[in-house]
Amino acid sequence: MIKKWKKLTLVASLAVLWNVYPIQAVQAEQLKVNGNTLHEWNNGAKVDASVDNKGSIQIKTSTQGLKKGNYSAYVYELQNRDWSGYGALTFSIRNESDQKLPLNIVLTRSDKLSLTVSDDRNVIIVEKLTGQAELVRPVSGLIELEPGFVGQIRIPFSSLMVQNKANTTGQVSLGKVIGWGITTTTPENAKLSFRIGNIKPLSRKQAVAENGLTTLQMTGDERVVKPVTGESTVQYGVQSASEETPDVKFQLDTPVQGVSITPDGLLTLHTDVDAERATIRALVNGKWRLTTTVILDHSSAMNVQEKEETPRSIPDPSEVTKVLSPADPLMKTSVGWFIWLLLTAAGIHGLILYWLWKRQRKASGAIKRRSREDRQARRPFRM
Repeated sequence: MIKKWKKLTLVASLAVLWNVYPIQAVQAEQLKVNGNTLHEWNNGAKVDASVDNKGSIQIKTSTQGLKKGNYSAYVYELQNRDWSGYGALTFSIRNESDQKLPLNIVLTRSDKLSLTVSDDRNVIIVEKLTGQAELVRPVSGLIELEPGFVGQIRIPFSSLMVQNKANTTGQVSLGKVIGWGITTTTPENAKLSFRIGNIKPLSRKQAVAENGLTTLQMTGDERVVKPVTGESTVQYGVQSASEETPDVKFQLDTPVQGVSITPDGLLTLHTDVDAERATIRALVNGKWRLTTTVILDHSSAMNVQEKEETPRSIPDPSEVTKVLSPADPLMKTSVGWFIWLLLTAAGIHGLILYWLWKRQRKASGAIKRRSREDRQARRPFRM
């Protein structure tokens, strides 16, 4: 009887504690999601979300037949959890759509503030087929995945900001979270279908590397002019807000005729380049990839006209009349010195001749003056 009473007391105490402290500690394992805690929101798009017996979430959205505009869909789970000991969230994703999948993650804290990934920070996308980890930044608040993409997304918490407050980027902490979810935004007449699962938080220790990569950014021109003659060169690099200097190696994502890049990031365009764009890849610390696409513009120099309305053009070397080549005798240094000495001697000789002429003229004048004075002295005296 006493044992039964103790058991009842223990159960009652646990029930009271559960009601008073409903926050659960997140374990480093897959989050258990069920249909009872899953919710949907939209501003016009049709949304259908379901959970299978393995905890994977199937999401389908449609904006077919809607007026022109952008429509959002939000699938989220309401569940109190303590995230203060964690530094990143990872989940697997499969894009079953025939178009790009634009999405972002939203975490809602107990103070009702929503956190999302900033356009100024990186998330990590790992494609299952290649296993390569790509550092990607959202564009206009959305991370885009290619049709048929299968892989993993890692969200370092240092990439988060308070929604619509860019100045809070990288300065937020999670603590108690009352819900998390996936949001998508598409135009009219679009259909999306994707599946997410294996949703896990990572401890701060596990996520140190990921959080150190969120500020990495490639530097260099986004547009480069194709050369009409010679070469066009642009220096690219990788900068980070971290004090550590990463090891970076550059290469082209795919070969492009007339375009080359050195391992230290010097991009060179030659006159035979015909492509409209080139994708540069930076491999950071031998593991993480940063990519950027460079637009290759045609030179506008050929469109300029002179005052006479004749087009300005740069002649091909074969069209230029040959005057001298480095192999010609006149281009030798010794010939140049000989010509210089010859001209100098001629100049000195001219100065000497001028000096002698000047001296002779002066002497001749003196003789004439003395002769005139002598003649005047011999004349008779006149009254």
